[in-house]
Amino acid sequence: MNFNTLYNFILKLLAFVLLLPALSKQLAAQDTIPDKVADSSIVKSKSTFHLFPEEHSPKAAGLASAIIPGLGQAYNKKYWKIPIIYAGLATAGYFIYYNYTIYSNFQEAYRLRGDGDTATNLSSFDVWYITGTETIYLDGYESSQLSELSNIYRRNGDLSVIISAGIYALNIIDAVVDAHLFEFDVSDDLSLHVQPFYSPAFRNPAKGGLVLTLTMK
Repeated sequence: MNFNTLYNFILKLLAFVLLLPALSKQLAAQDTIPDKVADSSIVKSKSTFHLFPEEHSPKAAGLASAIIPGLGQAYNKKYWKIPIIYAGLATAGYFIYYNYTIYSNFQEAYRLRGDGDTATNLSSFDVWYITGTETIYLDGYESSQLSELSNIYRRNGDLSVIISAGIYALNIIDAVVDAHLFEFDVSDDLSLHVQPFYSPAFRNPAKGGLVLTLTMK
């Protein structure tokens, strides 16, 4: 299955999930309406297709970001957040690759040295960077160092996976919270003023800070 096919399938699945409650209500309503004899005039359907519910829905926003990270932010019209989400996921994904690549090669080098066959020892391996590749040589490492470093990079890789999952979860939470605040009214009747203050005192330390004033008209 190529990317375009998978993408179209995900969009159709999302549309089905979001439209399922509306279809259920429509079918239930049809069961309660008595049958009427249709006249000769053509009745035009007023129903239109909506990928998302007409009323802004936090549930729809969360589900959208769960299926495709950033889609809920687009639904909330917070488009500027989408590059941040993907930059975070891409960064975490790179560190997953980086740490597990070094871990697996250090672990393999340690295993081969334990076999005692120097002909099969792993002497070097390459790690990919954005600007190129780096070759890491293992001849200068003792077996104990290989074991210790492999454990360190394994833990770093596990931490990168946790961070990636955290970014994914925050992407969903952010979409839900923004959807709740989507129609929040911030009018001229509500204002917040921030003002610094400084109070010199004789023979005492001077005092300073910020004064927050919330005004509701």
